[in-house]
Amino acid sequence: MRLFAILLLCLALATCTTQIPQAHVTQLADARLNGLHAFQLMPPENAVDALPYASRYPLLNAWLRQGMEQRGYRDSAQPQLRVYYWLALRDAPLEFKVDVPPPQSLGPYLAIHRLHDETGTLRVRLTDLRDQVLWEGTVSTGLSPQHASSELLRHATEALVGQVPKAAP
Repeated sequence: MRLFAILLLCLALATCTTQIPQAHVTQLADARLNGLHAFQLMPPENAVDALPYASRYPLLNAWLRQGMEQRGYRDSAQPQLRVYYWLALRDAPLEFKVDVPPPQSLGPYLAIHRLHDETGTLRVRLTDLRDQVLWEGTVSTGLSPQHASSELLRHATEALVGQVPKAAP
């Protein structure tokens, strides 16, 4: 009985914890990144034409700046590297068919559920001043940026910036 209570408590705690999003490095750090310390956050409009959920960008800007400074870089008016960032959005319809037909014949619409899968992905790219990519990574929360909390987006940003190589002294 005591073991059952402990397992139940562990399960309850596991469901309440915040899942840390998994960041993926899409381009490993280039050797030219060594010795560069001064960065400039580029406006997201410079990276992509359409910005979904533009209201999220001021928070992303602050979190990225803070994360880069924690990794040993410094924000500068005379940068050595540029930091591009943007949210990408994948919107795809999902269709689930129910295995068991409804008990009464109310029409086929009861047997099909149409949903949308809207997934936000944050992408960060470090480039030199000639816009040659020095490092790039992505992180996906698996949730829609429209419905995701600021805390989830902050965790995603921290996970991604944590993958950026530390600035060499």
